[in-house]
Amino acid sequence: MIGIIGAGITGLTLSALLEERGIPHVVLEASSRPGGVIRSTRMDGRILDHGPQRTRVTPELSRLIKRVGLEEEIVEVSPDLPLFVCRDGRLRRVPFTAGGLLSTNLISTRGKLRALMEPVTRGWTDEETVGEFISRKFGREVYDNLMGPLFGGLYGSDPGRMYVRHSLASTMERMGISRSILWRFFRGSFNRAAAPAAISFREGMEALPRAFHREVAHRVHLSTPTTELRRAPDGVGWLVATEGGETFEVDRVVLTVPAERAAELLRTEAPEAAARLGLLRYNRLAVVHLEGPSGQLHGLGYQVAYGSRIRTRGVTWNDSAMGRPGVFTAYLGGARDPGLLELDDGEIGDIARREFQEVTGLDTEPLNVSRMRIPSWDRSWTLLEGLALPEGIYLCSNYESRVGIPGRITRASMMAREIASLPTIRPKAQRERRTSGSAA
Repeated sequence: MIGIIGAGITGLTLSALLEERGIPHVVLEASSRPGGVIRSTRMDGRILDHGPQRTRVTPELSRLIKRVGLEEEIVEVSPDLPLFVCRDGRLRRVPFTAGGLLSTNLISTRGKLRALMEPVTRGWTDEETVGEFISRKFGREVYDNLMGPLFGGLYGSDPGRMYVRHSLASTMERMGISRSILWRFFRGSFNRAAAPAAISFREGMEALPRAFHREVAHRVHLSTPTTELRRAPDGVGWLVATEGGETFEVDRVVLTVPAERAAELLRTEAPEAAARLGLLRYNRLAVVHLEGPSGQLHGLGYQVAYGSRIRTRGVTWNDSAMGRPGVFTAYLGGARDPGLLELDDGEIGDIARREFQEVTGLDTEPLNVSRMRIPSWDRSWTLLEGLALPEGIYLCSNYESRVGIPGRITRASMMAREIASLPTIRPKAQRERRTSGSAA
């Protein structure tokens, strides 16, 4: 019996994959709804996503989408849609081809000449941050106006505080980049048409975890906060106690919850690991949905160049990207502007509305303001190096492996394979035991 703590996209995917393998398990979720940060609502007939706005479709995700019957609900995002960076108050198109890089007005001629020196620079070092690495390889202008905003926007973070070895290194490895990024770029390695398709769903991104939950609902206990994690009395397996007084006896436990929650559960049995997890930093973001005229903008949206007085970090144009008339989603705050989250919702919404008008010329009105937290993957991630967990406890969350929905699907698949390869440590009758009240 496997205990999964958390029914976000990782926990639900892991549950679905264990179910395929016939491995008994239980999923415990504190919230009354599954899905974690993937949340969609409908307001005045408009679909609003409060977390991820879209996802890339990997082969494993495609298989799972078919399994849960969501194929007809897919909304495809055109690979030809342009992406922009706002620099000096103007939207400038992001280049994705060699010709585009040479002709773009996002980078000056001097900046382009400096970037062309990248192939003769050395690879990354263990102590380099992403900001230091990109600035050394391409020059400060390319970092501030192009690569920094695009990479930092993935995390809501500050690349100047993120070690390459914790973040960008894995991306370069997947792309086969050992030294020169520019060389791979000129060879077409950044061909958007060849990248996995980007999609959403008619009812928003939450359609995905909802569908997964329907498949494994008999395994999932919603509104069931976990209060304690301790070894079983015989030293074999674990006892997972819940707020409602139930205790589940399991062979192994997979923690898919945020780092601070995992730290709370590990405090008794693994105090050193708990202390480390509790110090991982998260970035806070404000998500503002704006309502405006439809059909006036064509593209995915934009990020904002560093050094700008604009406090908005980026905007997704749901109107043109996902066919949601008049909807635009702005992100503010993050590691580079944490103080913004101290403002009230009305002030944040007004900043987003005013700055969107300055950049695009369109009048909008805030529909909704929400807040979210995402792992920063900054220097505090050195605390995960050498982290030791008790036997039978596993971490499977977006702070210990790749962020984003494709990354979470991949990590859950790896965890399912690992669990399937492990020996059973209890007879079946004991593995499925559940008691009320405190376990003896």
